[in-house]
Amino acid sequence: MNTPFEKRICLTICICQLTAVLSCVSMVYLTVAVYMPSYRTLNSGFSENTVMCTTISNVTVQNCEEEEGVPSWSSCGEWCLSKSSGTCTQIRVDVRRNGSNVRLEGCDPAKFDTKYCHGIDPKMKVYECINGDCSALHGIFNCTKGPVSPTGETQGAVCKNLTSVLSCNLTTTDTAIMCNTRTACRNLDGLYECTYGSCARVRPPFKCEKRCIFIKTEDKDIMIRQGDIIYTAKCDMAKDVETGLEIWPKKLKSLSKPDRAPMLMMFCTDLLDVPQDATTYTLSDCFNGTLLEPEHFGNSTNITYVLQSHYESLERPLDVERRFAPPEPDLLIYNATPLYINHDACVNTLILQECEKFHAEYGGDGADLRSQSRFQCFYSPNNSDYVVLRFSRIRTVMELMLAAAVPTTLAIVSCFTLVLCTRIIHVGDDSHFYFQCCGADAKAALEKEAVEAMAL
Repeated sequence: MNTPFEKRICLTICICQLTAVLSCVSMVYLTVAVYMPSYRTLNSGFSENTVMCTTISNVTVQNCEEEEGVPSWSSCGEWCLSKSSGTCTQIRVDVRRNGSNVRLEGCDPAKFDTKYCHGIDPKMKVYECINGDCSALHGIFNCTKGPVSPTGETQGAVCKNLTSVLSCNLTTTDTAIMCNTRTACRNLDGLYECTYGSCARVRPPFKCEKRCIFIKTEDKDIMIRQGDIIYTAKCDMAKDVETGLEIWPKKLKSLSKPDRAPMLMMFCTDLLDVPQDATTYTLSDCFNGTLLEPEHFGNSTNITYVLQSHYESLERPLDVERRFAPPEPDLLIYNATPLYINHDACVNTLILQECEKFHAEYGGDGADLRSQSRFQCFYSPNNSDYVVLRFSRIRTVMELMLAAAVPTTLAIVSCFTLVLCTRIIHVGDDSHFYFQCCGADAKAALEKEAVEAMAL
């Protein structure tokens, strides 16, 4: 009959053995999942200072296997321990330095207008196919897959009406799908031409022009492009945030009307903050700053003329020394560089669908007539082979230390406990456990007799 003391000893030994085995197995797994990737990351030579990436290409390769000695690659793969196979999504980006941060001061809130030129107006109705909204779609729609449930199933496509902002000559379309049921069009993804609920995907190349019209430019002297969002405003001046220097109007005079400053036009990645009085606006990563004549656009204009004018006016930069809002080519570091989600181009969190979200957010190359994705990324000054979206030296060191310390400590403690048990716990002639710490002394004998007495 086992005593409570012996049961505790057996349980302790079993737990220590299990902990030692699992710790050793985890260290083998972590060698591939954490230790080696961390070593490569820390020795990659990447800078922790972010730069800007612009997506220029997003293609799907049908075969991820190595072909003719040339290994293929993927921007993001699920499960790093398995070799990628099947299709791979490859995203290439142009890498450039950050542009200028600009602050607009003395703006008139009544003359600050925003025009959404690709159907992203927050007030625009969104059609959810899973709710039956797609049964009567008519026109040109941009559809994207809806959110993914924890089970990995798509909840249904959502579509935005682009009929008012696109003028298209469509030549190649897929077979039309009737959206007469909730599940018929749940997987729509791309540009579609719909006729009263019958939607056909438009295949490139297609001839479409943005026809976003009625962009207010009357009595405006500043125009900011943020993707396909156009801001027009009337402000007193523009300053460089870092230096505080006035960069516009700065005694600039227009050619047609010397008594007025030329119109300022820039491309900025983001509008950072707007105070309550709405007289000061801060813009980040501004480039392609140009000057136009005050009445170049008249009272209103359209997106086509805006893009054309901005391109043609690059010969008249805002700053002749190209220090503020410089031309984008002046900022270029690498072009057409592969983009990886991290240094291993893969993730191990299968349930989070990280790669699907990564491709949706950073894969916009402008092929569907939406603005190209622009975002911060990390690069190596001495390696143009690839850039990464995620990089943190401190986080990598912390994860490496945690992944090394926890299993190693558990393995050492459990093995030490097992060794200790072999030194101080012995089995008597009656097959019962007893302590013997310092050899056969009187105290150990008394301990043995007490254990035997408890067994009787």
